[in-house]
Amino acid sequence: MKSRTLTRPMFRIGGSAGTGITSGLDQPRKELRQGTNPYDMGNFAPGTFPGFLTGFGLDLLSRPPAGNIFQTAALSARGPFRDFQSANLAAAKAKAERDFIMSEREADQDFRRTENELNRQTQLDIAAMKSGDNDALYNIMLEGYINDDLPPQVAERAAKFSTTMTDELRAAVGGQRYGGVLTFDVRDPNVNKKQIKQLDGKVVYDPYEDNYKYIVIRDGEVYFDEFKTIGEITFTTPEVETEQKTKPDLPDPFSPNIEDIQGS
Repeated sequence: MKSRTLTRPMFRIGGSAGTGITSGLDQPRKELRQGTNPYDMGNFAPGTFPGFLTGFGLDLLSRPPAGNIFQTAALSARGPFRDFQSANLAAAKAKAERDFIMSEREADQDFRRTENELNRQTQLDIAAMKSGDNDALYNIMLEGYINDDLPPQVAERAAKFSTTMTDELRAAVGGQRYGGVLTFDVRDPNVNKKQIKQLDGKVVYDPYEDNYKYIVIRDGEVYFDEFKTIGEITFTTPEVETEQKTKPDLPDPFSPNIEDIQGS
């Protein structure tokens, strides 16, 4: 009699059987590839109510009777209930820590986002303020110079320089020599001398004459070089004009050209 052992589906030779007791062995880790956990106990995990009931039931069935049924049930429930409580406390603690970390992270992200928005808005506001003569910054500067009692046209020139040319002048002459905007007429003889002394060695914009002045003080006297544009500014000591005070010429009493006062 011919043996039919090798003709059974479970012993087919070559390739995948696909049937019999080897069915499904060609996809042994399908669940893992799909991201599932083969050790996940689902609803029967510690800390779940079904898990507590399972532990309680198994303990009750395996425990010898101790007193009445209620005493036996209480003893069987004690261990599973303790595990149930511990698991729930641990889960609650872990959840609280996760929530705290997430809230801190979200708060930090919100703070950074708000900070970036404020910085961007501030930059936009500054750029908008510097965009023209009719902007907010110009108006603020103009009001300030008018409050300093500058004539209207002089105040307008001062405000325009302050909003458009300040950085250029500072870069050209350096911070040590930058003197800002004159708020008084340097040619006024009644000007406060202390104000002028503070500008010794400084380059200033003079809105009264719409030019730039390099101011030098020598022996209490004010001297300055004037420049129409920033590019023309050079640093040389202004020429100090000194008046030679001489005594008036007295007539020579022995000169033949002198008139005889007594004979006249």
